[in-house]
Amino acid sequence: MLKPATIQHTSIVRILAGERSVSANTEQRYDPFIELVKPLRYRWNGAFWAKSFRSFESPTDRAAELTAHLLEAGFCIECSDAIADKAIHGYALAKTRMVLAFISGEHTGKFSIWWTYPEDFYKRALFLPGSQYNPDSKTVAVHAEFANEVQGFAELHGFEFTDAARELLENAPTALAVMTIYTADERAAWKRPTLQNATIKVPERLLDMQYVDFNLTTDLLPHQVPAVEKMLPLRVGGLFMDMGLGKTRTAIELAWRRRHRISSVVWFCPCSLKETIAHEIAKHTDCSSVYTFDDKTTPANIPPAFWYIVGLESIGSSDRAFLAANQLMDERAFVIVDESSYIKGYTAKRTRRLTEVCQRTAYRLLLTGTPLSQGPEDLYAQMTFLDQEILGYSSFYSFAANHLEYHPDYPGLVVRAHNTDYLAGKIAPYVYQVTKDECLDLPEKLFDRRYYSLTSEQREYYQQAKAEILLSVPDANLDSFVIFQLFSALQQIVSGFWNYHGTQIEIPHCRLDVLQDVLERLPPEEKVIIWCKYVYSVKQIAGALPDTCLYYGEMNTDERTASLKKWRDNGRYLVITLGTGGHGLTLTESAYAVYYEQGFKYSERIQSEDRIHRIGQERCPTYIDIFARCGIEERIEYALSRKEDVVKAFRREVNQAKDKHTKVGAL
Repeated sequence: MLKPATIQHTSIVRILAGERSVSANTEQRYDPFIELVKPLRYRWNGAFWAKSFRSFESPTDRAAELTAHLLEAGFCIECSDAIADKAIHGYALAKTRMVLAFISGEHTGKFSIWWTYPEDFYKRALFLPGSQYNPDSKTVAVHAEFANEVQGFAELHGFEFTDAARELLENAPTALAVMTIYTADERAAWKRPTLQNATIKVPERLLDMQYVDFNLTTDLLPHQVPAVEKMLPLRVGGLFMDMGLGKTRTAIELAWRRRHRISSVVWFCPCSLKETIAHEIAKHTDCSSVYTFDDKTTPANIPPAFWYIVGLESIGSSDRAFLAANQLMDERAFVIVDESSYIKGYTAKRTRRLTEVCQRTAYRLLLTGTPLSQGPEDLYAQMTFLDQEILGYSSFYSFAANHLEYHPDYPGLVVRAHNTDYLAGKIAPYVYQVTKDECLDLPEKLFDRRYYSLTSEQREYYQQAKAEILLSVPDANLDSFVIFQLFSALQQIVSGFWNYHGTQIEIPHCRLDVLQDVLERLPPEEKVIIWCKYVYSVKQIAGALPDTCLYYGEMNTDERTASLKKWRDNGRYLVITLGTGGHGLTLTESAYAVYYEQGFKYSERIQSEDRIHRIGQERCPTYIDIFARCGIEERIEYALSRKEDVVKAFRREVNQAKDKHTKVGAL
């Protein structure tokens, strides 16, 4: 029996260590003993006070820990020699924050984040990508592919890894390793294409290297020269240049300057821009060694080429396209990611795939006019693609902990950024940034607006949509998805239709009449771009207007290219969707753009405006907006005037209304 230095309690406590539990009891109910063990989370099971422990914990250590507490409180203890020895000579402290690994059940192969109460890491753990609460184990499960984020979380909050979790961390599956869609024979046949038919002029100092020689057919503009001078000595970098300043031409210059040192240029861009990039290469160079990925490209049939053009969306959606692109990645490849905002989401499959496979390439370059379309959080994935050492964070969790402040009730909703000067200083050596105002004397933009009222049928459907979507959801559950669903339904009704539970309802409206009135007031010889959000509207306008050319998502690349050429040659109206034509196109043949409908994102609006406000435009661009007199259109107009995203602005208003116990503005 163990006796304390000073006996304060006559009741003897018996302590036993089981396989995964510790039990303790006195001969009769003794309140001082109960008051001591209850805060340690021991519970009465009808026979004695007991507490269970995880497999990584030693019950003997925990029994010794309890024994030490009781001895200090003046209790006499009856226990085994092993428990007594550890209680006297020291025991391992209880582990309260652990990262385990699931070894059975539906979460096998995932990390298991566990902590003891009263500590609360629930919201912070659920912020990890792909996280899911497991009520059976009372832990948060995270897929092993996000091992870096789990490690960053553990380092910041003092979590220890078990042996099984450490093994999972070291052998976490990568995006490439899990791809097994071809046979072994097919994989053995994958070989890097060689440029056997290329005209080779090898300098003596590079006799062991093969390269394609070509010439440039255009000169750099003055503001592009310093961009090339800064990027040329760097292995990785970003051209953050406003739309219309010639990022494509600058990137082509860099490829030409490096042609003796690179094997190929792999140009990733939005699928809608693939033909535009090919056109720009043909315009600025005499190099015909260009291959554009299509739906038949596989690792086995890639032809030899110097320029490879790959759709960014395909990298995330097509294993075939990704594996084919991966085959091009070697130590002499030059990778360009055009419109790099497409990889700003660090959890997106295309972001993770590109970041992984491109690390073995010689050069990496980002092109974008809007690197921070949402905020500083957009920087992490883009800079990590270039090089993790630029920002110095091994995980987004570590980055967010130092620079982002989140809403206490909505994990993932950024409300404030910190230390932005530090971030600017870290990326400054690797980026060249310039705006139109700094380098060009472009014409000023001119704006006009037209308003109209909803029909009685539209107003009825409008109220029905609000009642069914908004009023049926409690304010506490009014999240971004519900807001987007509501706004989309209301905007569809304003445009004359409603996709109601899979059925398209057509609604009488006068928006098309307003458009026709606007167009009649424009000079008859002028080409006009009409921006739409919905394919329904594109087709309706095409049926109502003569001499229209279309450009939208349901058309394939060849159809879009032909339609665009027809408009440039002798067409008048180009009816185009914001989602398909908002990036990359140069449409300076027109100085008039009519916004039949608006998108919800401010970045989408700016991108579309700059299709006609760029190099080659010699007139003042005129933008004409059509708005209905109703809540949703007024919100869109107000948010865009404040350079905000519509859904985000409404979400903020909802949160402010909750905090102040007031009502949200009308829709």
